[in-house]
Amino acid sequence: MHPVTEISRATFLRGSIKMFALTSLTFSGIDCGTTVVGAPLKGISDQEYRNMNAIGEVFLIDSPFPDFDLGRALDDYVFGHPFPLDTKDVVRELAGAPSSYLASLVLDGSFTTLVQLPRDKREERLLGWKNSDNTMKRGLFNILRQTTFFLLASSPAMQAYAGYSTGPQLIPYTG
Repeated sequence: MHPVTEISRATFLRGSIKMFALTSLTFSGIDCGTTVVGAPLKGISDQEYRNMNAIGEVFLIDSPFPDFDLGRALDDYVFGHPFPLDTKDVVRELAGAPSSYLASLVLDGSFTTLVQLPRDKREERLLGWKNSDNTMKRGLFNILRQTTFFLLASSPAMQAYAGYSTGPQLIPYTG
C-alpha cells in the first residue's frame, strides 16, 4: 500500500491550469471573434491573445479604457521579461484555460469553452465561478481577474489616467 501524499491547493490549481493549457493547444483554432490587430505578437499565440481579450470583455466592461487591448498587454508583458521566468510560463498557461475543452468539461460540465460563449453568457459563467463552492473555479476566477487588472494597472494609459508621468523626469539643476 502506498502512502497518500497531500498536495497544496496552489499546486493542484497550477497543475490543473497546465492540463487545461495543454488541451487548449491540442484543440486550438477556437475563434471567439477577436482578431489580432497591429504588429505581430511577440510572446503569446493568437489563441492566447483572443482568450485574454474574451476575458477582458467581461472584467473590463466598465473600464475607462474601452479600447484597452488585454491580449496585446499580455503579449508585451510576456515578451518583455527575459527567460527563465516562471511567471511567464504560468501566465501563458493561464491564457490557454479559457479555450480549453477540458476546463469547460471539468469545471462546468459543458462542451462549450468559455471563449465560445457570447459575452453575456461568458460573464454569467465567470460570476458562477466567483461564487462557487468549488475551490478550483474560485481560484481560476481570481487568477484571471487579478491578471487582467495587473495588466491594466501596468499600462501607460492607466498610469497617465492616475496622474503618473509615463516619460522620464528631468529635475532642473538649481545649483
